[in-house]
Amino acid sequence: MLLAFIVLFSPALMAQSNEYLPGVAQTGLYYHMLTGKRIAVVANATSLLPNGTHTVDHLISIGAEVHEVWAPEHGFRGDADAGEYVKDGRVPKTGIVIRSLYGKTKRPDVSWVKSVDYVVYDIQDVGIRFYTYSTTLSYVLDACIEGGVPLLVLDRGNPNGHYVDGPVLQQGFESMVGLHPIPVVHGLTMGEYALMVYGEHWMPFTGEEALCANFEHSGGLTVISCQAYSHKKVFKEFQVPPSPNLRSIEAIWHYPSLCYFEGTPISCGRGTDAPFTRFGAPWLDAEQFSAVFTPLPDAGAKYPKFEGQICHGQQLSRKMDEPSGLINWQPLFSAYEFWGNIFPPMEEFFNSFFAKLAGSNDLQRALESGLTIEQWQVSYQAELLAYKEKRRTYLLYK
Repeated sequence: MLLAFIVLFSPALMAQSNEYLPGVAQTGLYYHMLTGKRIAVVANATSLLPNGTHTVDHLISIGAEVHEVWAPEHGFRGDADAGEYVKDGRVPKTGIVIRSLYGKTKRPDVSWVKSVDYVVYDIQDVGIRFYTYSTTLSYVLDACIEGGVPLLVLDRGNPNGHYVDGPVLQQGFESMVGLHPIPVVHGLTMGEYALMVYGEHWMPFTGEEALCANFEHSGGLTVISCQAYSHKKVFKEFQVPPSPNLRSIEAIWHYPSLCYFEGTPISCGRGTDAPFTRFGAPWLDAEQFSAVFTPLPDAGAKYPKFEGQICHGQQLSRKMDEPSGLINWQPLFSAYEFWGNIFPPMEEFFNSFFAKLAGSNDLQRALESGLTIEQWQVSYQAELLAYKEKRRTYLLYK
């Protein structure tokens, strides 16, 4: 089966300017698709034009009838805690219905899809497999195919899009924090990610030939590409934090190295002024781990791990001009080694969430068997290389 999709660039604009513009800012490429149409918009606080106008307001201004807004984890305003149940609501300014995709359901019901002429996705992602906005996009795409309604992805740059690294998720470990066989750092924009999910038939309805034919006849999958974006340079052009605990570019760059601690008895710094740039726990040694912090409830962490307890740990850089091109495995391996030296074997370092974040049991086994960081990195290179070859097919910014 040949799958069709449309990718729209603006060569004239690109020739005139090296200024980065997200897909939503290139109105001339898509307004004719949406003017006079009843649409649903998958959006949150990151859905902004460079001038600060929200995507929902912008789409209304070009003549689209925004019937509903569908909001991912953290909600439409982007202020809900990680993993927090998000209720339905309404946009305060316009009264437009907000349907939560992180509440009663994670996937749009087909009846929602069939109530509109177009679905538009415009959210700033950070390019990490366990960041749930990409999983939401997969579910939205699948629902659009089932309902026979076209999907327009307004693309944005990826702040971790300059490299690809980490183990590939294995079958049987699919969850909201990892749905497809991609590495931790996948090196795709959300437009490229949607093309890969569709092209590889990774969702149930992307493998249904009749449904896909109907979907493509309706308009199918269209990606409005960014202007002046490249995977060869580091992207920093986002306007607001993509979620409550990724408050800086440094946190976004450290995120693929520190998030595994969410599945362990170690804090990632939630409930402090610099989450995901530090890690620690009350039981870590003050001499070996010299950073000190005390997690307290805040807007991004209502019930932080080790609330009110003094934690010793490590502070990673909070001021970086350029990030690394590899995942930093040192924090996890160092903390696990220290754990093994002070706790008896029956004490459990890993909880059930760890394997979901890792995408398999391989990382836990590597730590338990005493592999070095170098040996661990070598162990996943073959699957990573195979993924990179597959990825080349879907790259828009080569």
